[in-house]
Amino acid sequence: MVVGNPKKIDLSTSSFERMIERGNLYVDKTRIIENFIEEASSVQLITRQRRLGKSLNMDTIRCFLTDKVDNRHLFKGLYIEQSHVWKYVNSSPVFYFNFKGLNVKTYRERVHRMIRLYIENYCQTSINKNVEQYLSSKNFDDTDGFYYLTEAVYETTGKRSYLLIDEYDKMLMDNYKTDKYEEIRQYETLLFSAGFKDNPYLEKALITGVMRISRESLFSGLNNIKVFDIFSDRTYTDNYGLTEEEIDELQEFFDFDKATLKTWYNGIMVNGKPIYNTYSTMSFLDENKYKCFWAMSGIMDTIAELINENRRKILTKLLNGEKICMSIEERISLMDLLHEAGDEDFYSLIVQAGYLSAEQAAGETVSETIRAIMSIPNIELMLAWKHFILKRVFRVSSSHVRSVFENSDNLPLFAKDLERIITDRLSHHDLGSLKGEDRKKVPEILYHVFLLGLLCADGNTQQKYPLSNRESGDGRFDIFIERADGNFIFELKSSEKADNLEKDALSALEQITAKRYGAENSTKRLVKVGIAFVGKNCKISCDDKPANLPSITTIA
Repeated sequence: MVVGNPKKIDLSTSSFERMIERGNLYVDKTRIIENFIEEASSVQLITRQRRLGKSLNMDTIRCFLTDKVDNRHLFKGLYIEQSHVWKYVNSSPVFYFNFKGLNVKTYRERVHRMIRLYIENYCQTSINKNVEQYLSSKNFDDTDGFYYLTEAVYETTGKRSYLLIDEYDKMLMDNYKTDKYEEIRQYETLLFSAGFKDNPYLEKALITGVMRISRESLFSGLNNIKVFDIFSDRTYTDNYGLTEEEIDELQEFFDFDKATLKTWYNGIMVNGKPIYNTYSTMSFLDENKYKCFWAMSGIMDTIAELINENRRKILTKLLNGEKICMSIEERISLMDLLHEAGDEDFYSLIVQAGYLSAEQAAGETVSETIRAIMSIPNIELMLAWKHFILKRVFRVSSSHVRSVFENSDNLPLFAKDLERIITDRLSHHDLGSLKGEDRKKVPEILYHVFLLGLLCADGNTQQKYPLSNRESGDGRFDIFIERADGNFIFELKSSEKADNLEKDALSALEQITAKRYGAENSTKRLVKVGIAFVGKNCKISCDDKPANLPSITTIA
């Protein structure tokens, strides 16, 4: 159900009360309240990708359950008003903690302060000595705060409390590479264990975050926690992100082509079901313009640091529009990421953060590892990846042309541009995996992956992606890309030494002609590009004339 004014879209708030009282456009997600109350587990962990409305949903639950305010008017006409759980509206003590706003210097003090204010707000009568001591203490290391809070409120009101913890993993992710990580992990572990395990004063607890972090025993003391993650959650599948049915409802208020919207913002998977990114879809409706609303996060810095030659090859294939089947972990080990991240952890990090889509492949799950079919599911994320690849992986310089193909109508300039871009972006860091004598002759596959990634990340996402290692003519070309201004075929050679570069570039160019690569596209301009590499140096030869005409441009 869609309510509110379609012309009032507020992307800056996670306050349910503000959203409703101001008459802003709101897609009814109140069924999450019913799912939360009906779920038998007293401690629930829900993990979801970024920008799917986790914080707004958390505040919606708080507004419904809290007994401090009569909020029934906020839910008028929404799903939950007709639900059998309506009897729970504004009936219980609810305490909300947003860990997103905590920082490593003051997090203990701030949690202590929030707990103290909640206790003082609820408990006007006397409290027991343990709670009194906690309130007056300056020992912010005390991790019994959640327990003391629920105990004090129960003794005052006779009611068990709900605890809501939003973005529990934010501080951990921000600090996993620092010496503060273990301190934060131990604090959260003890805080949650004391507050959630066998607590007679707790009604229920809900924890949300992006990552499912548990292999470092963050939740080891909790035998009553149930996890609802993106891989297997059947309870909250439709509660985060936008469904097809909700997009159909929005179409009644806005003039847009659903098929186009789907190519831009749909495709992230939850339990195998594709959903729309809430923030991006609403941003599009607000601006009436298709573009990338996805902002880079600190996770991308981690991804850049963890990329090796094989992962770069996989990411390049994904940028090429391919789907890749990989084993990934359901749970993230931040310590493994820090010390020596396996591929299972690396790709799980990207999937759980929402940068890739993953659909579980057929077959049984082995322990906590699953086989998943990964892809870049829509145009928005393709653009985000292109920006990341160009800025973080291939290190673009602002002094260079905006596109490899900017001067494609002038072959000498095109060759100079391409040679300059390659020389700048291919650094010794990229060749660092090669040791000793091997560095004198870098394997052709490394250059192939590098150039394919560069071409995938260049230009308009809606053009056809480059093709790699496909049969054509009498052989297999290295890379082919179709553009409005012509078709381009790239053939690469790895030279033994710098003195051979010019000869090898010409040899690569001649191979394109001799093997008749691109012969099936003879009706269109065909630009042949021969590239020879050694270390960071390269030479490029180009030709866009028939083979019997000697018009070859060689650039050193």
